[in-house]
Amino acid sequence: MNLEKELLKRSDSTCELCGNTENLDLYTYENFPGDISEASFMICSVCKEQFEDPEKVVPNHWRCLNDSMWSTVPAVQVTAFQMLSRLKNEGWPQDLLDMMYMEEEIKTFAKSRMVSKENTT
Repeated sequence: MNLEKELLKRSDSTCELCGNTENLDLYTYENFPGDISEASFMICSVCKEQFEDPEKVVPNHWRCLNDSMWSTVPAVQVTAFQMLSRLKNEGWPQDLLDMMYMEEEIKTFAKSRMVSKENTT
């Protein structure tokens, strides 16, 4: 089975961040400390656009991380951590960050891949 089919099955054909079922794409972190299925997840076009472009972030869209931050998929955890960190000035994301658990190696990776307005301007 190819990776995309495997992840569509794992995710029940939904975005592993927000649960959207439309416009799904495979997202993979390069140089991830794990196998390819741990480094990859299904993401919808809405999440992907906002994740990749800090200028397009709609904070309330990311309230979905309240659920997806508990995913057992390391790449989903990394993305949740990065988005919550980016949004922590909103207030509610900081509470989620305080509760979130990640293996130290995965957290270190997440911090090394942070995307912020400072990095893009």
